[in-house]
Amino acid sequence: MAKDRAHTRYVCQECGAVSPRWMGRCPSCERFNTMVEERIQDRTSNQSAAANTAGRPPLAVKEVSGERVERLRTGIDEVDRVLGGGIVPGGFMLLGGDPGIGKSTLLLQLAGSVGASEPVIYITAEESLEQIRIRAERLGAMPKNLFVMAEDRIEVIEETLADARFKLAIVDSLQTVYNPEMESAPGSVSQVREVASRLMRVAKAHLPIFLVGHVNKEGSLRPVA
Repeated sequence: MAKDRAHTRYVCQECGAVSPRWMGRCPSCERFNTMVEERIQDRTSNQSAAANTAGRPPLAVKEVSGERVERLRTGIDEVDRVLGGGIVPGGFMLLGGDPGIGKSTLLLQLAGSVGASEPVIYITAEESLEQIRIRAERLGAMPKNLFVMAEDRIEVIEETLADARFKLAIVDSLQTVYNPEMESAPGSVSQVREVASRLMRVAKAHLPIFLVGHVNKEGSLRPVA
């Protein structure tokens, strides 16, 4: 029987470099005291991985279904144009930009538009529900199918997004959602990678997701001071 085995590695919170042991100076970006311990679970057997992929061999492109994908229209012409005609089922979209530029406002407006016809959930890890309500009223984004939730733990968010009634999800933001089982702080390289990876799996399984990401002055999706 396959058993889990814990391993430890150290990840630089500046550049993402990985080392099997702690070092005072990152060998990649040469920053000091940026290596943070990260525990990972490995499988001693690859049987589970093989079982998950069984029955899904590679396909020639001609064998892939050519049925036209039905996109979800946002109701905002410019957004639909950028998305190639609407939101593709299973889409995972990152909206990045400077803090305060209007990312949350745009996505709440989008959520209100889609929520006029389909159930949408807006999850905020930065603001209170009261703040979301005030902005929604100002934007006129108050459809009965728009649901809001204030949560920053990735496992709780995953459980919520498992609800099949939702046709679109918005998570705000990448830097504030975190996995409490990891020792690094929210917004660190390890946490950003973990959160993005888990949300992408949810999106590809059944639910298109918009993910907000803050960009710092260097142009990186990193914590905003």
